[in-house]
Amino acid sequence: MEPSRLSGLYRTGVSVFVAAALAAQAATIPVTAMHGSFLRSKLFPILEYPMYAPAHYEGERVTASFLLEGVLQDGKIIPITREQLGVDIFDYVDIVQTAMRPEPAAAQTLLDVIHQHIPGADQFQEVRIKSYPMQVTRDGPKPLPSQVMKTIPLEPKLSGSP
Repeated sequence: MEPSRLSGLYRTGVSVFVAAALAAQAATIPVTAMHGSFLRSKLFPILEYPMYAPAHYEGERVTASFLLEGVLQDGKIIPITREQLGVDIFDYVDIVQTAMRPEPAAAQTLLDVIHQHIPGADQFQEVRIKSYPMQVTRDGPKPLPSQVMKTIPLEPKLSGSP
């Protein structure tokens, strides 16, 4: 092959690669707009993450995640894990943070997911959202006692009622 033809093929290949990379970046816009959908969580090959998260300093208290628990009529506490709910960590955080909003309907998605995946959830008197805090230290994160961030009261269903 002639050197000029080989150079032209090389330039064409590089141009196609750059165009494909730009198209992949542009594809993130509609995927991000459909946050929490099947496309984003199952088919899209790039995970979203907070690339520019704020810095944390020694001694600072940081909420690493959230804990959920259901409370029965007799006071017994049932822990509810993310794995039991069948959602990925990004959707879990999004659902829980939405549930902590002050609007009365904000917690409905969380309650729907709990009722779909947790056996006996219809017997809960309330659902508690607790912080899972850590303290930043020179030796790594230090667990701190959790605090109740929000309590969502429920009406327990009697067995046999719809």
